[in-house]
Amino acid sequence: MLMSQILMSIDRGTMYIQLTNVLAQIGITYFLCYLIMQFRFRWQAVIAVLLLAGHWVLYVAFPGTDGPFLSKTTNIGAVIDAFIFGHSNPGYWTTINFITSTVTTLFGVWTGQLLQSERTHREKMQVMAISATVCLGLGLIIHPWNPIIKRICTTSFTFYSTGWILLMLLAFYWLIEVKGYRKWTLPLVVVGANSIFIYSADSVLRGWLDRAVGAFTLHFTWLGDFAPVAQSCTVLLTMWYLCYWLYQRKIIFKL
Repeated sequence: MLMSQILMSIDRGTMYIQLTNVLAQIGITYFLCYLIMQFRFRWQAVIAVLLLAGHWVLYVAFPGTDGPFLSKTTNIGAVIDAFIFGHSNPGYWTTINFITSTVTTLFGVWTGQLLQSERTHREKMQVMAISATVCLGLGLIIHPWNPIIKRICTTSFTFYSTGWILLMLLAFYWLIEVKGYRKWTLPLVVVGANSIFIYSADSVLRGWLDRAVGAFTLHFTWLGDFAPVAQSCTVLLTMWYLCYWLYQRKIIFKL
């Protein structure tokens, strides 16, 4: 959480206190998941359901001017942030996203436990496939009453995003662990080894890197509408190379 405040303050050039940044949310959800994991699995599941239901009820009980979920600045999350921090957050992210994000993190913990278990590849893939289908289905079913909105991390978004993540993980697991295709994963491994570094670099240095790279690429203006895409990809490649330089020297930043 401290790292989150430092990065946001550097980016803005002034002290900026918030709890909506990804690192801040992770700091909260990891701590809560640690506490939840002290219970038996069935109670972990009960707590997860209560958190998702509680978040939903909270928004419905205190709707904003345009309804519980569609009010950008008057939903209960924005109101709480305005009361605590004196302002709404840019992008309409809310601090109480940690309620449902804790469940997302908990899903990740359960998945990690599944992958580390003694079950066969087939059994693990079956569990992931069924879980993905259930999550996607639940997200779509409750969508009419609880819209899929990332910015306020609604209950439907929690299910829906988890479903897609599980499907992607299932595909990677099949390719890498079952089929043994590992050589192509180096670009992903390089970033994964220093995910904190590249996230921090993007938060603080992206603007500077864009200008620095742009001095040589001329921001790809000759590509017309595709110029921003080419420029963003070049900046991303630059940040990847920084991670690769660290990876070669086995320098890994961890929190």
